[in-house]
Amino acid sequence: MDPRLDAPYIRPVERSDSHRTPGDTPRGARPEPEPALRDAAEILARVAADEVAADQARERYRLGPMIPVAPEPPVAAILEPGEDVLATRFAAVLEGRGSRPELDVPGGLVGDLVVTSRRLLFVGRTPLSIDLTDIEEAVLAGERLLLVLRDGRGVSVQVAWPRLLRVEIAAARAGIRALSDRDRSTIGGQSSS
Repeated sequence: MDPRLDAPYIRPVERSDSHRTPGDTPRGARPEPEPALRDAAEILARVAADEVAADQARERYRLGPMIPVAPEPPVAAILEPGEDVLATRFAAVLEGRGSRPELDVPGGLVGDLVVTSRRLLFVGRTPLSIDLTDIEEAVLAGERLLLVLRDGRGVSVQVAWPRLLRVEIAAARAGIRALSDRDRSTIGGQSSS
């Protein structure tokens, strides 16, 4: 009988990339990182870029107001007189919960989010408008921006560049306060003359 037929079956052992040692990598080849590590690195890079953009915007808006941008045609149709578009985020997802169910933002709204000089406009299948003066606070929770409204409602906003959006909303709100303060000082100045 052939001695090869009596030998036990042995399959050669192959090493996966996670079990390789530096000397195991063929010359010139780079081992691929594990998918979870690769995804984490991409998320961290995206967060770092968002933080840098937010810091740069914050510095710009300390020196001067936000500069209006040209609105998209669907947005231009719903702007009020004197209202300017300051920033737009495409493919936003909004979810909300509130103390009064009839005022709740329905879950999973998808559309474009527009920061104007007066409001946050959500342009999608279900349009939504939030006055900037109704926003009590904007807080980051992971990669979501949570808006706390004066009436107790909360709106979760998922967009690209949430840190930058938070700065843009704060700058737009500061613009409203500056106009309000200027109006009060003008009225006060006229009445005291």
